[in-house]
Amino acid sequence: MIRWFSPLVVSVVFCAIDTEGKGGYNVWSKEKIRYLNSRIISDPYNPQLHLLLANALIEDDRKHEAKQSLRMALDLDSTFAEAYCNLGVVLHSQGYLDEARFNYEKAISLDSLIIEARAGLGTLLCRGKDQVQGLEYLEKVIELDPEHLGARYNVAVAYHKLEDYKRSVKHLEALVSFDPEYPGARASLARSYYSLGLVRLQAEQSDLAIPLLKKANFYEADNSNMQFALGLAYVAIENLSEAEAAFLFALEIEPDYIPALHNLGTVYELLGRQADADVIYLRVRDLAPHMATIEAIKGTNYDVKYLVE
Repeated sequence: MIRWFSPLVVSVVFCAIDTEGKGGYNVWSKEKIRYLNSRIISDPYNPQLHLLLANALIEDDRKHEAKQSLRMALDLDSTFAEAYCNLGVVLHSQGYLDEARFNYEKAISLDSLIIEARAGLGTLLCRGKDQVQGLEYLEKVIELDPEHLGARYNVAVAYHKLEDYKRSVKHLEALVSFDPEYPGARASLARSYYSLGLVRLQAEQSDLAIPLLKKANFYEADNSNMQFALGLAYVAIENLSEAEAAFLFALEIEPDYIPALHNLGTVYELLGRQADADVIYLRVRDLAPHMATIEAIKGTNYDVKYLVE
């Protein structure tokens, strides 16, 4: 089955960043760097200053230098949980997963409630084989901070990978309620509803599939597969007018979508519109000449799994 989501992202926020609008220096990152360097010259053994410098370097996309500053902070204070957390985030973003995990775990051991370390570690584990443990960390983040959007998104992705679409939908709905424009949230929500709808459709529970597939189409209206699935669900409950509309919508998006054409022809036959059906079947035969006769085309069974293979 195709995984509709993109891979889990390192969507955590660096701990203790002093940012504009949050009580920090109201200057650009390069000015912050110059200012903090001057502070460090006069107070070189202050680990907090090295942390702040690292955060400013991260904002300026100078991660290698940021790592050096964070390590300096840890040389000065080996119990500095925020520095371990931020070093973990930088290493994670660069693909050094084992080192990132060590630093996340060290931060948590020093401060069990440090949210961003839990978010980072949970995300890292969910990308690997420790999804259950990763979910525990991410769920704890949400418990501590229900509006932590990165953790919400990554929890939803993890549940989708585990094919627990109900929980995926639950967290994505919460995410969209907090931030309707969160990147990728609406498309991900559409695909979780779609996957859940397919499960119902495959279980021959079309009446339960329809509201789920309608939700999927609401969040991603230009997806021909989702429209086609909705049409199949309407055929199953013999609501032919709605089935026709769904198949026609799928064909507006993708005019050569053979399964939608075939099923639209079948709907026209059931409605007694044989002339319309014949036009559709001829179109299908033009697109799929290996199907020798209209009867062969009409007799073709399209398994629902076709949608996700």
